[in-house]
Amino acid sequence: MSPLVYPKASGMLIRMTLLASLWWIIVQGRADAWLVGLPAVALATMASINLSGHGLPRVSLVGLFGFVALFLRESVSGGIDVARRTLTPKLNIQPGFRRYRVHLDDPLGRILLINCISLLPGTLAADFDGDHVDVHMLDSRVNPEPELLRLEQAIAGSFGLTLETDDV
Repeated sequence: MSPLVYPKASGMLIRMTLLASLWWIIVQGRADAWLVGLPAVALATMASINLSGHGLPRVSLVGLFGFVALFLRESVSGGIDVARRTLTPKLNIQPGFRRYRVHLDDPLGRILLINCISLLPGTLAADFDGDHVDVHMLDSRVNPEPELLRLEQAIAGSFGLTLETDDV
């Protein structure tokens, strides 16, 4: 059964909602700021669609909820892990880099992946070159590939895509 995919209008609504939320945060919830905010949000939404060159992404509601759940869980887990490693008297880190092959073909999915890698415990996307990303890690003794692949699968699911991996 294919995932539920919403048309482009919902993608525009999602962008507009995100931009309106950002405006609301910037103006600290002031109602009088919406006189300027409504046209600014509308123009920013149109500009983001036109400048992206990709149009609006198709979004799977089920996949999006899965991605949000993963994002929240890993954000908390990552914060706790970094605090535990760096705030203990015995600094439990061994910094290093790992090169990871990206399996996502979708350009928007790749951008989201690169921006979300740092939510995983002790990781940061340091460089992106073609199909590979260099991941900086607080502890190079840990293999980040299973977590990176799980993140990629969640992102693919949120766009209603299937991920082609070497394991299949």
